[in-house]
Amino acid sequence: MEKPQLSVFVITYNQAAFVKQTIDSILCQETSFDYELIVANDCSPDNTTEVVDSIITTHPKRNCIRYFEHKKNLGMYGNFMFTLNKCQGKYIAICEGDDYWTDALKLQKQVDFLEANPEYEVCFTNIRIVDENDTITKQALITDNRRTDYERKHLPIWAPTLTRVFRNRDFSTLPSAPGLDTVMLLWQSQFGKIKFLNEITGSYRKHAGGIYSAQTEGKRKEQIILTDIISLGLIDSYLYSKYFGILLKKLVELRFIDKALFKINKVRVKKAFEDFKNEMTWFLRLKIRFSFLLIALPFTKRVKKVEVYLLRVLNRLFIY
Repeated sequence: MEKPQLSVFVITYNQAAFVKQTIDSILCQETSFDYELIVANDCSPDNTTEVVDSIITTHPKRNCIRYFEHKKNLGMYGNFMFTLNKCQGKYIAICEGDDYWTDALKLQKQVDFLEANPEYEVCFTNIRIVDENDTITKQALITDNRRTDYERKHLPIWAPTLTRVFRNRDFSTLPSAPGLDTVMLLWQSQFGKIKFLNEITGSYRKHAGGIYSAQTEGKRKEQIILTDIISLGLIDSYLYSKYFGILLKKLVELRFIDKALFKINKVRVKKAFEDFKNEMTWFLRLKIRFSFLLIALPFTKRVKKVEVYLLRVLNRLFIY
């Protein structure tokens, strides 16, 4: 059997209420090429399998669907990598089991761009935000006049995972991280540029059962810190200033949210500094050491002016 031009993969866990809409939006795509749809259910306790089996039985495009149901939960990274490695297409697109696409020409537009521009590795688009009832809570996620072309030096950026189309590679060296989408984009930037098409092609669903929605603000900051620490192993040394600036800023924000998490993550960032300091200039090492002293000053309570001041100083030292 000839390999498809593109593979779409859907990872899902406990999303039976939404996964039919996800799959239907993918099968509605109008393309001049063949594509396959891979759905991987990470041992959901709900009736996801019954929902998917019904689609496979009745949908006119059912022959393009490959369904996997894990008997043991693999976790987010395990299921993601399992599904990624099942993709046979030249290109890959992602849509998680509680999101959906809204533009029937989404795949055609993005594949056309990548075919015409071999120096680009990834193409992503804009999205809207909806709630569990499909009520639009934000018409467009990206509203600023941002650039449309990115290289490694411009990262990290927010590129909605559900809109990404990218070239199929050997992903065996892709590291695990809490923010896997962030690390993956950084990893992919070694192969080519990243394109943003400012068109709304999908809906990102925020709901009580979502992984992100269930996290505290402190845990979200911690995930960014852990992700950026892992990112240090993927970047060139000239970007250390930028990434340590981000790490130190997140520590400041975390200090005024959750002191226990601040102490734990300060140790992690200090260890990262020790691991990478020999690749830094003496001046950057000095700035980082000074910043550790600055953010450890004994503030007895949260004072917004102090937080703003510290963030401003760190911006001046490392990023802007």
